[in-house]
Amino acid sequence: MQRRTFLERAAQAGLLSSLSLRGGASAQSTDAKQAKTAQTSNLPAALIGQQAMDGYFDEAALHRTLGTDKLLAPKRLKTVVFNFPSWHPSPWMEARFGKGWTEFDTLRNARPLFAGHTMPHYPLWGYYDEADPEWAAREIDLAADYGVDAWMIDWYWHEGVQFYQEQLEQGFLKAPNRKRLEFAVMWANHDWKNVYPARSPNQAATMLPMVHTLPDFDRVTEYCAEHYFHEPNYLRVDGAPLFCVFDSGKVVQQLGEEGCRRGLDRMRARAAQLGFPKLHLQVANGYDSYEGRLKELGFDSATQYGTFGWTYGGKPAGSRIPYGVGCVEAVQSWRHKQTTVTVPFHPCVSVGWDDSPRFEEFASVAINRSPDQFERLLRGACHVVATDTAQGKHDDLVYIAAWNEWTEDHVLLPDTTWGYSYLEALRRVSHDNVHRSTLE
Repeated sequence: MQRRTFLERAAQAGLLSSLSLRGGASAQSTDAKQAKTAQTSNLPAALIGQQAMDGYFDEAALHRTLGTDKLLAPKRLKTVVFNFPSWHPSPWMEARFGKGWTEFDTLRNARPLFAGHTMPHYPLWGYYDEADPEWAAREIDLAADYGVDAWMIDWYWHEGVQFYQEQLEQGFLKAPNRKRLEFAVMWANHDWKNVYPARSPNQAATMLPMVHTLPDFDRVTEYCAEHYFHEPNYLRVDGAPLFCVFDSGKVVQQLGEEGCRRGLDRMRARAAQLGFPKLHLQVANGYDSYEGRLKELGFDSATQYGTFGWTYGGKPAGSRIPYGVGCVEAVQSWRHKQTTVTVPFHPCVSVGWDDSPRFEEFASVAINRSPDQFERLLRGACHVVATDTAQGKHDDLVYIAAWNEWTEDHVLLPDTTWGYSYLEALRRVSHDNVHRSTLE
């Protein structure tokens, strides 16, 4: 998934500051002062030593950031994981990069950038075709066994031009065990750029621009109603199929706030005509400048597709930032959204962030990520949801970014560095929440 100016707007709002956990860790750009010893001269300053310790998201940092020593558990936790389906040959992409091309080609060509850099991480199970129903069944079993309740699948539609839908339509929906997971689609409504690789997001060539029109909202609804909404395992909120829009900012930029509202109204009206009386419309990003008016614009809920995404704004190019710094920023952002967003807000936990396979040395990298820090951040998200639900504000949904973002390094699938460790962390949190909520 490609991020753009929404993170820049978040930075301007003061949400993505270079925070420290104990006063010492902050963003370290590539030209920052390096350690003086020969042994560590090629290491980013925050990778080892005191800055690394200061930037670690330990139990004390978790409780301090949440402002409590007692963590609460949601009563009906549902874990929704973003799924980026670029790991199969798709005709539109093959026409531009060659027969059989997938983004695994970009991952194969990636190289470590600095001493101690563990990227790229490769699939432990080997390279695969996710549009194969047999392979899809294997992923479904893995996800369900480790505590994933639903996939939010990135869905690409540019005025009828589609790509990457094969993972869902030929793989997931034809898998014999598909009912083990719910699913929903997120309209990835952004310009599609050539980042395979590129110097920076802004300098990447646009392959397919995103253009919004009011009639296109009708066509999107018609397609999803015919292909997805009727499926028995489609994710619903209060009985309404959940449809997510990645970037509301792109819609408002092209159609204005009134145009955005009219477009969403048309989606609901067309869905009702097609047999779906209610449609739950969610926004994932791009709404910072009007977060207090989301209800008026027609949205029913909000989340954040990844709270890191530093290459796309908020950090200097080439930054090397402790993962724990991002954890603090994420929690603070969730708390801010809870008080300012006018619709139910669902936090999203990032596994990591490192898009150096796409942007090489210009990528901003979350260094020192680890399963234990991810687990703490996930428990923090569960607490945020539990405390918000206690006020009657929203369902117990927690999002995770992501299942398979191999070229951005937020991946739950087993890899050659961490194995099943992140999935084990997810399962522990899921089991713990079920146990604690039962006792309560």
